[in-house]
Amino acid sequence: MNRIILFLASITLMAWTASAMAQSFSNEKPCQFNNIDKTVRAKLGTGEDAQYLQNSIKALWPVMLNGKECPNLQEAICKWLTGKDDIKQMDQAIEYILYSDNENGVSFGDNGPYQILDSFNDIESSVSSSTHSVELKSLGKRFATFHLFSYIYAGGAHGMYNRNYITYDTELGKIVTLKDILIDPGLIRPHILKSINLKYDYTEEDLYLPDDGIMKIPSVWYFEEGFLHLVYQVYEIASFAQGDIDVPLFYPNDPSAPEYLTPYGKAIMEESQAEDPW
Repeated sequence: MNRIILFLASITLMAWTASAMAQSFSNEKPCQFNNIDKTVRAKLGTGEDAQYLQNSIKALWPVMLNGKECPNLQEAICKWLTGKDDIKQMDQAIEYILYSDNENGVSFGDNGPYQILDSFNDIESSVSSSTHSVELKSLGKRFATFHLFSYIYAGGAHGMYNRNYITYDTELGKIVTLKDILIDPGLIRPHILKSINLKYDYTEEDLYLPDDGIMKIPSVWYFEEGFLHLVYQVYEIASFAQGDIDVPLFYPNDPSAPEYLTPYGKAIMEESQAEDPW
């Protein structure tokens, strides 16, 4: 796929922020996004006991992909951002992210104890913060992949981050799952640790593995350049210092090796071979 060219941008005003509306055309089918970039700062309490909070979100929010609206994708992004089933609209999700104490789940509200600030001046105490991003990783003739990232700091030596990837079928209007693409998870399990060793040089002694030594398959995955990537979160199989583990699956290049992808999974893999990352 040729790299997507954004050639039309107009500003649309919303009650809580100003967002840039960008439109592109891939294979003569229109794509449309809301460009969100917003930060909210708040203060709880006064004097030396005051606490400061800062929430940010930066998102290329999908409105239309390859000529079609994408409500199922939008709902999936909202669910990932907020963790709530009843928030399904962009403005609701972003308001929740920006105007909530993420550690305690308390909304700032108009009459609550939190004071909204334009900026932080002469702050002596630490600032709790959250950062969220939604990025378009790739967009092909049929499939789109989004990268979602969050980082939350609430004090201590370090914060915690999390990443996710969502693959979306623009023709069927569905979120693609591992069950859709794998014939049998058991076929790839023996090759996960080998692939980790090839990329990171980690052995079993460097990782947190089950007592039976069988690698679990993470829930986060994506295709890139023909490789199925499996993504383990921080602490899922390794220490915080090792970070998250993003491993391309190096499956045996042997004609006698069993096929591990469904025909649907092969279609996604083949499209990823032809496209440029966003």
